[in-house]
Amino acid sequence: MFEVVPRDKISLRIIEQIRRSILSGKLVPGHRLSSEKELMVEFGVSKQTIREALRALEVLGFLEIRKGANGGAVVIEVSEQTARDSIANYLHFKNVSIQDLAETRRLTEPYLAKLAAERMTPEDIDELEEIYQAHRQALDRGEAIYGGENEIGFHTRIAEASDNPVLILIMDFVHSLFREIKLEIRPGLGFSWMVSAAHGRILDAIKAGDCGRAAAEKLRHIDEVEKELATLQALRGGNGG
Repeated sequence: MFEVVPRDKISLRIIEQIRRSILSGKLVPGHRLSSEKELMVEFGVSKQTIREALRALEVLGFLEIRKGANGGAVVIEVSEQTARDSIANYLHFKNVSIQDLAETRRLTEPYLAKLAAERMTPEDIDELEEIYQAHRQALDRGEAIYGGENEIGFHTRIAEASDNPVLILIMDFVHSLFREIKLEIRPGLGFSWMVSAAHGRILDAIKAGDCGRAAAEKLRHIDEVEKELATLQALRGGNGG
């Protein structure tokens, strides 16, 4: 299946061959790669080089190295967390601002709210209501929440109504970056109550099946969050990234 590789950058070439085989569908999740000895022969390289390549593919999320009698390198699906971390590593050096994230939200989330109002079943809406109420209960206890599970989960559940893995990943990733900004700024309980009120308006629109109002309330929420965080960041001497 694989080719003997030239001596320059050997492990990188092995990684790329295996990666291409996974992405092309030749190797599917659950497939167990050949043993180290067999891969050494197939690629014409040392055990150390094979292990280096397999470890790198594990870090990239393509493989799981299992131990024991039935161990070995097994192809797995790249997880959402791995994908998010890869993008985060790249954007870490790009000085992403609150405005950058808010702009991305404006381009995606009103549409996702519209779809949720169209598509969510009564059971879906019950789940969204539970997330919303859990957030409110935390605020009633005086807990300021900065991108916590229930806050982000509210938006994630709305996005899931799209059944679009690309939009869901983008939304989840953007909110994870916003969470880091909130943890740095720590906007306080008043901000969390503002967020909760916005979530309530969005939820009401989705319950009513009002697509236009759901999209408008999502946009209003995004604008409010951007304005509040940008103001607080400026007051506290942040650089916007």
